[in-house]
Amino acid sequence: MQQFPLSAVRLLAGPFLDAQRTDLAYLLALEPDRLLAPYRREAGLPAVAESYPNWESQGLDGHTAGHALSAAALMWAATGDERALTFATAMVEGLRTCQDALGTGYVGGVPHGVELWARIGAGQVSGDSFGLNGAWVPWYNLHKTFAGLIDAARCCPAPLAATALESVVRLADWWLATSAPLDDVAFEAMLRTEFGGMCEAFADLAALTGREEHLVMARRFADRAVLDPLLDGRDELTGMHANTQIAKVVGYQRVAELAGDRAWASAARTFWDAVVEHRSLSFGGDSVSEHFHPRDDFSGAVTHREGPESCNTSNMLELTRHLFLADPRPELIDYYERATVNHVLSAQHPDGGFVYFTSARPGHYRVYSQVEQGFWCCVGTGLENYARLGELALTHDGGDLHVQLPVPVRVAWAQRDAVVELTSDYPDVSGPAGVTLTVRLATPQTFTVHVRRPGWLAPDADLDLRVGGVPVTDAAVGAHAVGAHAVAVTRTWSDGDQLTYRLSARAFVDRLPDGSDWAALRFGPVVLATRGGADGLDGLHADDSRMGHIASGPLHPLADAPVLAADSNEDLAAALTPVAGEPMRFTLDGVADRPVTLEPFHALHDARYTLYFPTSAADPSAVARRRVALHAADDAALVLATRTVDHVGCGQQQPEVEHDLVGDDSWTGTADGVHWRTAHGSFSYELRDPQATAAVLRVTYRVGTGTVAAARVDVDGVLLAHLDVLAEPGADGGPAARTVDVPLGAAMPGGWRPGPHRVTVTAVAGGCTPDVVSVSLLTA
Repeated sequence: MQQFPLSAVRLLAGPFLDAQRTDLAYLLALEPDRLLAPYRREAGLPAVAESYPNWESQGLDGHTAGHALSAAALMWAATGDERALTFATAMVEGLRTCQDALGTGYVGGVPHGVELWARIGAGQVSGDSFGLNGAWVPWYNLHKTFAGLIDAARCCPAPLAATALESVVRLADWWLATSAPLDDVAFEAMLRTEFGGMCEAFADLAALTGREEHLVMARRFADRAVLDPLLDGRDELTGMHANTQIAKVVGYQRVAELAGDRAWASAARTFWDAVVEHRSLSFGGDSVSEHFHPRDDFSGAVTHREGPESCNTSNMLELTRHLFLADPRPELIDYYERATVNHVLSAQHPDGGFVYFTSARPGHYRVYSQVEQGFWCCVGTGLENYARLGELALTHDGGDLHVQLPVPVRVAWAQRDAVVELTSDYPDVSGPAGVTLTVRLATPQTFTVHVRRPGWLAPDADLDLRVGGVPVTDAAVGAHAVGAHAVAVTRTWSDGDQLTYRLSARAFVDRLPDGSDWAALRFGPVVLATRGGADGLDGLHADDSRMGHIASGPLHPLADAPVLAADSNEDLAAALTPVAGEPMRFTLDGVADRPVTLEPFHALHDARYTLYFPTSAADPSAVARRRVALHAADDAALVLATRTVDHVGCGQQQPEVEHDLVGDDSWTGTADGVHWRTAHGSFSYELRDPQATAAVLRVTYRVGTGTVAAARVDVDGVLLAHLDVLAEPGADGGPAARTVDVPLGAAMPGGWRPGPHRVTVTAVAGGCTPDVVSVSLLTA
C-alpha cells in the first residue's frame, strides 16, 4: 500500500481543516529567532533574541525548534502556504549558520552540548532514564534537530531541501566520527537515557542517502533491552516510560522496511499488539503519568489526574502508518482512525493550544498551552500532528484507489493524471453519514476503487454504493466485489463520475483493558463524554511554570460520576439514544441513576468531563454496593489529595525533573508497575511550600526487597529521620510498602518557613538506600 505525498493532499471544509488552520496559526505565532536562540548560544554566536521560557530554558533548550521545523515543512507540503515555507527557510538557514560557526558538523541547543558530547565520545557515559552525564535527555533533544532537518529535506522545495539534507548529513557525520571509539557496552549504557527516535532518524537518513553506515548506526540505536524481549514475542512493558519505548519501535519498523528484516518487523508488530490491545484506552491514548499500566490493573487510569500523553499517540500513529502501509490489516486502520478522531482532534483547543495529559478520571479536565508560555514535548508533536490529518484518507496500490477514512480531502493522483475529491460530514456519523467520491479525469480510465467497511458499522450494514445514482449491483456500473473489510468497484471511470455510499454506525461499550467495571461509550469511531461544570479549572490555559501542563485543580469525587447499570455490554449499548435534531448527541435511557447526556469528546473543551463511567449489574443492590465502593475509594484518596502540598513520584521522569533531582551514584527501577529510586550515594529533590502550610514529610519506600538498606533523610541539611529496611517479605511474600511520617516545624531550626526545600536521602556509609517510592509534603 502507498500513501499519496502530503503535497498532493488538501483537506476540505470540516473539523479536520479547522484543526489544521488553528495549528498553522499557532506555529506562525512563534518566532524563529527565539527558537534558534539556544543554538546561537551553543555555537558562540551573539544573541539576536532571547530564548523562550519553560522547557526551552530549563535544560531541554532547543527541542521545540526541531519540532517547529518539522511542522513548517509538513505544513508547507500539506497546505502550500508560503508563510510556512518562509518559516522553514528561516529555521534551516539559522541552523546552518550555527553549524558553520562550530565547524564540526554538530549543531544543537543542548546546554553545554559541545563539552557533553566530547565526554561521551571519550567513553565517559553515566546515565539513567532521563539524565545522561548530568544533562536532561540530550539525545531526545538532539533527535528533534535531526528530524526537523530530515522533514525539511523530504518536504520542502529545492534548493531548501538540499540545504537541509546537507546539514543533517554533516550532523550525522559528526556523530559517526564522535561515536566511532565507543564499544557496544558504552553505547548501550548511553541508551539507558531516553533518546527519542534516533533509530528512526538514521534509518530515514539511510533512505535519503543510500549510505550503509547510516543503517548500521540505526541498528546501534536499537536498545537491545527493549528490542530483545519483543523479538521473543514478549510484552515486558509494565512500568516503562511509554513514549520512550514507542519512539524506539518506530525505528525498528523503519529498519525492517529498509533492510527487509522480518524479525524486527515482527518485534514492531508485537509491541503494537501489546500497546493497542492491552494498554490503550477507548480514545486511543495509553499510559498514566507517562508510564505503561500493569496489564491486569488499570485502576490508575480512572483515579490519576495525569492520563495518556499526547506525544504517545502521535508516535503510535507514526508506527501504525508504517505498519499499515507494509501490511494493510483492518485493525491497524481502525486504531489509526479512532486515535486520530478522538485523541488528536481533542488535544488542540479550537482557539489554539495543545494538551499534554488527557485525564480519564471522571470529572477532571485538561489544560492547554499558550504560544509564549508552554514548550512541552506535546506542544512540539502537536505542532506537527495537524499537518498530517489527511495523509491516510486515500491510498493507492497497483493503480487502484483505496478509500480508508472519509476525511474530506482533495488528492492529486499523479499516476493517473487525476484529481479525486472526497466529501462528507465526518466525523459526524449520525444519520447515516453520506460520503461522495468524485473523480476528475482527462480521459476515461479503468481501475478499481476499494471502499473500506470500518469495524464500527452496524451489523449487516448496507453501504448502498452507487455510481451516478445507480446501485453498484446493477451490471451497468461495472464489476464489484464485497469482502469482510471492503467493497471493490471496478469500472471505466469518466470525468465527473461520483461514487456515493452511506456509513451506518452502531454503539459500542469499551471496557478498560483489564476488564474492570468501568466503561466508555462510543458511537462508530467517536468516543462520547458527558460535559461537567467549569469549576476549579486551575491553569486551564497554562503559564510557563515547570508543572503548568498538569491539570492541578481539585479532583472531583469518583462517587459523583453516574453509575451505569446493565447486565451486559449489549444492554448498555442499546441504551444509547440519539437526541432528536441534535447530531451526535445522545442520552442514556434506563441504565443511569441520573440523567446523562453525551457528546463527542473531540469537540468538548473548557469544561470538566467524564469519559469512563463506573458500571454495575442492573440489580439495585449491585448499584448500591458499587457506590459504596466508590465512596470508600474517595475517602482515602481525596483526603490525601487535599493534604498534599507537594509530591514527587521517585523514578518517574517528569516528576523528578520537575523537582530538580540531583543524584550521586543513584539509579531507578520498576517492579510490578511501582517506580523507585535508590543510591549508593544520595539523591535529593526540591519540594515547594510557598505558604509554609506543610506539617509532615512523608517518605514511602519498599521493604522486603532481598537487601538490607539504610539511609538518612535531611531537609535543608537538617537530619530528620532514618530509613531502615530488613529483608523481610510483605504479606504476599513480595516487597511491601512502608510509610514514614516525619513532623516538621519544631524539628527545623527557626521553624518551618515558606519556600522551596531540599529533601535529601543519603545512604549510610558503605551501604545503599532503600528503594524510595515517593516523597511528599503534607498538611497536618
